Amino acid sequence: MVEKSARASWLLRHTKALLLSIVLGFAGGMICGAIILSLCGLSGRIQTTGEEYVGYWHWGLLMIGAMYGAPVGALVGPIAYLAVLRTTGFKPAIIPLAIGTILGGFGGSLASPLLGLPAGVAGFFVALLILRFKRSYRVSNHSHPETQPPSGA
Repeated sequence: MVEKSARASWLLRHTKALLLSIVLGFAGGMICGAIILSLCGLSGRIQTTGEEYVGYWHWGLLMIGAMYGAPVGALVGPIAYLAVLRTTGFKPAIIPLAIGTILGGFGGSLASPLLGLPAGVAGFFVALLILRFKRSYRVSNHSHPETQPPSGA
């Protein structure tokens, strides 16, 4: 009976975290998409409006960027949780993943407006990999006794 209770508790905990990753991915994608499209507008790389000069910005860019970023974030959020965030947690990952997404999306949009979305997703996953390997290095570095500082004797 205890084993079933432990399994149910584990399942409930991971189901809640998976649903939270969908919500956080939706919100994060919305914010990052709005920032990416705003940066593209300010740099003069909006090729659909006819306003292609440096410094152009309109509040509609926020809405369009959020409209594209939110569903993509809701899709990649659970993938990130299942791949890495179960071990690292959400809090230490929010800022690096947002930075990776914004840099990737803006860089891809500078190359071509069609590359903005896939480059943003690629930037997200590159930041996720960096976060994962940084965490695994930190854990493996502290697990060996020879890397521990000597105790005061």
